[in-house]
Amino acid sequence: MKLSSFFLGILTLVPSGLYAQSVSQPTASDQSPVLHSDEVMRTNTRLVVVDVVATKKGVPASGLKVEDFTLLEDGKPQKISGFIFQGANPVKIAQLPQLPENVVTNTPRVESNSLNVILFDTVNGNLPEQAYAKDELLKFLNTAELGRPVAIFALESELKLLHDFTTDNKVLSAAVAKYRPPAQPLSGDSFEARASAYATRGDYHTSERGIETTLNQLNVLAKILKGYPGRKNLIWLSESFPLMLYPEVNPQNSLSAGDMKSQEASTGQSTSKALQQSMISKSYAALVMKVADALMAAQVAVYPVDAGAIGKDDHLASQHTMENLAERTGGRTFKNSNDLALGLKSSIEDGSTYYTLEYYPDNKKWDGQFRTIEIKSSQPRMSLRYREGYYALDPEKVNKENSDAVAESFSRSLQLDAPAATGLLFQAQVLPPSAKNGKVVVNFHVDPQTIAFEHKEGGLESARLSCTVWAYGKDKDKPTMSSSTVNANLPETEFKRMQQQRFLPCNRELELKPGTYTLRMGVLDRTTNKMGTASAHVVVP
Repeated sequence: MKLSSFFLGILTLVPSGLYAQSVSQPTASDQSPVLHSDEVMRTNTRLVVVDVVATKKGVPASGLKVEDFTLLEDGKPQKISGFIFQGANPVKIAQLPQLPENVVTNTPRVESNSLNVILFDTVNGNLPEQAYAKDELLKFLNTAELGRPVAIFALESELKLLHDFTTDNKVLSAAVAKYRPPAQPLSGDSFEARASAYATRGDYHTSERGIETTLNQLNVLAKILKGYPGRKNLIWLSESFPLMLYPEVNPQNSLSAGDMKSQEASTGQSTSKALQQSMISKSYAALVMKVADALMAAQVAVYPVDAGAIGKDDHLASQHTMENLAERTGGRTFKNSNDLALGLKSSIEDGSTYYTLEYYPDNKKWDGQFRTIEIKSSQPRMSLRYREGYYALDPEKVNKENSDAVAESFSRSLQLDAPAATGLLFQAQVLPPSAKNGKVVVNFHVDPQTIAFEHKEGGLESARLSCTVWAYGKDKDKPTMSSSTVNANLPETEFKRMQQQRFLPCNRELELKPGTYTLRMGVLDRTTNKMGTASAHVVVP
């Protein structure tokens, strides 16, 4: 579906103002070390968050203090303004209020210091390896006692959500067990592979299109996970792909001396020069770097688990790609082992104990350049893993992201198989058609503590939200849509009233034919581009 053009239209609608709670706007000099739900939302400062996995002799190091760390940006020491130890504590189940049957919420029930996403790759690798990887994934899930929420995606031509975040390993196992990867010919037998100048044997089992699909979908996943606060561990169960592709055959081997002389006479070009041009390799290093940057910006650490295991084929080049992504994002690679279940278990454990360091860069020149982060520990024999750095983008420009990109991200989050986004929290009441109103009504109650407000002249508190509902019936490719963007410009009295009520209202209506529908409901903060989504069902008689 071409959805971005639709959103470019609806993002410009501005109905009458709403009542809304606001949070006062900070200045660039604010140095609060930790942000909580009752503190201000910052829209004009650049707080850099770095998660650090610290180990000594392979064992997580606990008990470190802020003075045990030195943080440098481009070689210059920075003041650490926030420091938290994220220990491997058991998850907490939030005691949410009992909601009526027709009310849903995207408020997470599980409180955890990290989330885990397992990405089962069906694009890279051959069928026997993918089957073995699936068996090992089931082996892990059937015996795991999950201490952190886990979601599972399959990597096909697009991302496919197998199950949203949960700590129920049996439910996850059932979702994986019933999953059937799409039928694909072996890469060596496909028309595309035969037409390609690059080899698909020995070192890897994929195609140019497969590599590009993988990078595109990893970038999509980064955008999805950016809507979740805190650290995310991406466990990539894959054979991966090499950073460099080389032509499959040296053409010189297939030309006789007579053929070479004839070619030189007809083209006026030496055969050796022509051969050099035809042997140009293809590099994906720059694209991999861009994807790594997107993952770092989303606070995602990559943990590749080599599905190639110990096989007859050498795949060092593919392993190099895994290590590249892991090192850039602060993750870890598990390779050269047939025990993939152990790699999955170790990845989740490794990413659950870490330190979060926060700082405001001394360099306030937001020039878009990459800045390198270096962290040292005064403790001896300490091994530290963390992301390599960040791009110094202007915070205000980032919050005014290109409309096309916002529309694409929001529309993707409203797809049927997208996980619930929690950047904005809300409750939504779904009312079926009644005698008085023949339309389906959705009443949003958005948590104002998750919305960014701006202090305007005259003492007004301002916010902009887009509230959207997509209704999926029999035709899953053509949902019925209802959306608008609303402004809240509140004087102090109404602002305080909303602080007491603890929610911001927003309503949508849809006229639907008789049938059963799945509703995807979303809210977008137009100031920060943070999103929240949830699902519900309704029957129209």
